[in-house]
Amino acid sequence: MVDQQPPGTSFTLKAGVHRLESVHPKDGDSFVGEPGAILNGAQLLEGFVRSGELWQASTEAAPRSQLRGTCDSAHPACPFPEDLFFDDKPLVRVNDRGDVAPGKWYLDYSAHSVVVADDPTGHRVELSVTPHAFWGASRNVRISGLTIEKYACAAGDGAVQGRSDTGEMSSHWVVENNVIRLNHGAGIRLGNGMQALYNQLLDNGQLGIGGGGSDVRVEGNEIAFNNYAGYAYDWEAGGSKFAFTKDLVVRDNYAHDNKGPGLWTDIDNENTLYDHNHTKSNQAAGILHEISYHAVIQDNLIENDGFSASGKTSPWYGGGIVVAASSDVEIFGNTVRDCMNGIVGIQAQRGSNRLGTPYLLRNLYVHDNTIIQDQGIAAGIVRASLLGDEVFDSLHNRFSYNHFQLASSSAKRFAWRGNVLSYDAWTLVMNQH
Repeated sequence: MVDQQPPGTSFTLKAGVHRLESVHPKDGDSFVGEPGAILNGAQLLEGFVRSGELWQASTEAAPRSQLRGTCDSAHPACPFPEDLFFDDKPLVRVNDRGDVAPGKWYLDYSAHSVVVADDPTGHRVELSVTPHAFWGASRNVRISGLTIEKYACAAGDGAVQGRSDTGEMSSHWVVENNVIRLNHGAGIRLGNGMQALYNQLLDNGQLGIGGGGSDVRVEGNEIAFNNYAGYAYDWEAGGSKFAFTKDLVVRDNYAHDNKGPGLWTDIDNENTLYDHNHTKSNQAAGILHEISYHAVIQDNLIENDGFSASGKTSPWYGGGIVVAASSDVEIFGNTVRDCMNGIVGIQAQRGSNRLGTPYLLRNLYVHDNTIIQDQGIAAGIVRASLLGDEVFDSLHNRFSYNHFQLASSSAKRFAWRGNVLSYDAWTLVMNQH
């Protein structure tokens, strides 16, 4: 229908399940869903046959090339984009038929079969096979009021894919008031000028939202429970990951319970604004700004964030707000409560950008925040042991006028120059600095 209509056509999607659709919009097209309209990228699997202790069904799913991703130990097959769902619950994919067990499944491409250990009788079993619900480099597209689910997008790609297969980016899409869930890669892959507004980005395999572009606005979204596919979050997973953006605005989002950072800018993001977001119970960080430039992080509520692997509690492994090897970042007006660590800067040897400019923690200004902390590091900077002390001396990093609520006034909760300081010692050093 889209192919048959001229650019600028408005389409209404009726209530019900629209299965295995993939739309390449034209400039100015609009797609609005009635209540209950669902775009579903999975095929229903029926006709399961028992074979010993296992069950199998036929599928025509074919292998993809150029898979990417680093997996955690419990999800060895995370780079493969197809997922199997029993009644909307994704099972864990394995790399070998011999590893199939309750809750785990295997896709045998050569035999065209899905193999499971769980009895499929009485369950709705679906295999995601379609890469994208919407994709392409068109301009001024609007997508609203839909549930978009179970698309087999690879890591780094989205069920809503704001670029073409050749990498050309879309322009000025508005993606608003949708539920985007249970897609293998990201719920949304950004394009230039995209506005992602008031969506629920829930339970996606890698990220709720990610990608790059200029003049992007991400506002009012719930970004939660992402990374079910088990990507290693220090590689690229969690609530969001933005790269190579310019003038990105991230405002009024609620990012919580993601297996990875809640809100994350990583690699050459310029002029980023994090404003009035609420993050809670995300691994690694609530807000992480990494090897990037010129950011303002203001008036956010950061709670219970940053906890990662057991026993790894230093600022190197996470915190409420973490700035890693990034320059010209101002952090103010935030409340950071009960995180693994509070507001911290990190300097490791991170190399340089494409122009040869080194990635440095420089001109970090942390002021007028409230930090409530009874463990870890409330504030400070850590550096790699092989680096010099420039990050403390000549790179103009400073903390001032912050309010700390600590369980004990004598507890050592502040990191500076390789030492862990009490509040009084920290105050003295900052006054001198």
